[in-house]
Amino acid sequence: MRSRNSQLHDARREAILAAAAACFFRRGFHASSMKDICAAAGMSAGTLYHYFPSKAAIVAGILESERRATRALLAELDNAAGLRAGLSAALDTLERYATEEDLRLQAEIAAEILRDPVLRAEAAAQEAEARTDLAARLEAAAAAGEITPAAGAATATAIAALLDGILWAATLHGPAHLAAARPALEAALDRLLEPRR
Repeated sequence: MRSRNSQLHDARREAILAAAAACFFRRGFHASSMKDICAAAGMSAGTLYHYFPSKAAIVAGILESERRATRALLAELDNAAGLRAGLSAALDTLERYATEEDLRLQAEIAAEILRDPVLRAEAAAQEAEARTDLAARLEAAAAAGEITPAAGAATATAIAALLDGILWAATLHGPAHLAAARPALEAALDRLLEPRR
């Protein structure tokens, strides 16, 4: 069982990340100061700097939260009746949680990642991890005869590119774009993952 101190530490950390996300959404990354984040989190500068010494550290914390969310999304593939059904369930989850705030935050974070080589390397490592995990699930489904044997790393890359494109369009046009683009995305997945004959 986790200690009370550990739970408090995690709760404060998450509160800071949520406050920072709200600031970045309202004012943008560069216009949001550590003082703004302290005020939004309702804590002193000393407390905030204990957890995150800089805005770059906060972005790294947001990236780690995204890594956990991606792992949870991929885990849905394992809990479904087949990989294709799992992908649809994962898309349902993505639609539910991709709010305008979340999409705009992703754009702010992406811009900062491109400016900071350390954050860029971390984001690239996370993307590679997610693609590798998806490819392993695709290969297992192919071995089980669910989908075409050609599915693997290249197909995982194609699926990731489809999702990235749709999420960026949703950033431009609003979260409703995800639902509007869903039939086309499902059709593309069917083509990529057609059952083995």
